[in-house]
Amino acid sequence: MANSENDFQELYQETLKKMDDLTEKQKRILQAALELFSSQGFSETSSAQIAERAGVAVGSVYQRFQNKQALLVAVLTPLLTKALPQAVDQFGTAAFQHSFDDVKSFVEAIVPDRLRFIDKNYPALKLLVGQVIVDDEGVISQLKEAFVSQMSTNVVPNIKRLQHDGKMIDMPANYIIQFLFTSVLGYLGKRVLNIPVTITEEINFISAFLTNGLTKH
Repeated sequence: MANSENDFQELYQETLKKMDDLTEKQKRILQAALELFSSQGFSETSSAQIAERAGVAVGSVYQRFQNKQALLVAVLTPLLTKALPQAVDQFGTAAFQHSFDDVKSFVEAIVPDRLRFIDKNYPALKLLVGQVIVDDEGVISQLKEAFVSQMSTNVVPNIKRLQHDGKMIDMPANYIIQFLFTSVLGYLGKRVLNIPVTITEEINFISAFLTNGLTKH
């Protein structure tokens, strides 16, 4: 099974280290803002709290970032364009190092790991979803691209092999990936909407549903 413990905070920190257009102070501000926005919410976070967490003067917070909304965009951009794709790529590399004998093992390489990934990184993912809901349809496009397009490199060959062996239904690979994506994303939606949910049950039910639906009978 792939490593579900990829942490956005750690990946984000590594991403910021590589951004030469930011000063060390600005990197600390973005890191602090992500941590606070994720843990207590965008509206509930003040510039004073960000400054304290980053170890800078309050006036430093908006020297480069004109206002709080601009700061949020600056926080989310590396998360979406670098940290999230990197997490997905790490998962794909680890989960698909070998071939699968049947649809059940294929599904179980994806669903449990991705649901645990959501649990591990829920605060940051909730921040992303909140931005999607508020004002930016482009965010959901990037989120989908990270989960769908980048996984395609590793997932499609397994889909085609299972179909060739007569074990998986004959359906375009992009649709199968979308079903996987939306099923996993449904768990995130339940968390955001505060719908009572148990991760063990979700893993079992989603895995059973996808295995039954994708297996060629």
